[in-house]
Amino acid sequence: MAYYFGFIPSDKLNNMIDEAERTIGSQEKTDYYPYRNELTQQIARELTDNLLVSLIDVIPNPERQASMRKIVGTIERTTETLLNVLLGKDENKDVMPSFNFLKNQTMFIDNQGLRRVGYELPDDSAQTITEGLEAVTPDSVDKVQFRTALETMNEEALTHFISRFTETLKLGMIKRKSIPMAKAAIEKGLGMALNKLLPQLPDDGLNRLASFYRPFFVEITD
Repeated sequence: MAYYFGFIPSDKLNNMIDEAERTIGSQEKTDYYPYRNELTQQIARELTDNLLVSLIDVIPNPERQASMRKIVGTIERTTETLLNVLLGKDENKDVMPSFNFLKNQTMFIDNQGLRRVGYELPDDSAQTITEGLEAVTPDSVDKVQFRTALETMNEEALTHFISRFTETLKLGMIKRKSIPMAKAAIEKGLGMALNKLLPQLPDDGLNRLASFYRPFFVEITD
């Protein structure tokens, strides 16, 4: 038994994954970097759409929605800028580590046989997130435990999609130094989102928020 975080990709992303696997897997004599770059950028867009953009619709207050849109916009721009800096015209042999990371460590099949984009969670993080989501019910809400779960979720996502992924890229010293700064900026934006959102939501709003996040966490049985 293992716990995963993952979202169901759009038809566009699914087709991009299939095309990249077909082209690179068959070792076609072509440049691989456009497939890797476009796939990475689309995964980043859909990750933001699933976890942040769609979250705005859960917020009932228009002013809070406007604040969240500004924060989400900043996170989107920071992510896009980082990827534009890091993803270049690499040789095929230098593309393979990052492509294999996306293929083997950033996708999985759920219990319904559907492909998801995501990753396996460490046991301690999975427990923290599970307990935090279970602490939000119609009868009672433990806001501290729930917040810890969301903070853990954010940190695991940043660690996987930024820290681990960028380790597979062939980068010079200057580009590699930009990664912690961009990660810190995105982390700050996610923290601002939680600070604006959680303290203001009543219990029924927190229940809607927990219901929004639960489908992203999947328990895979052997």
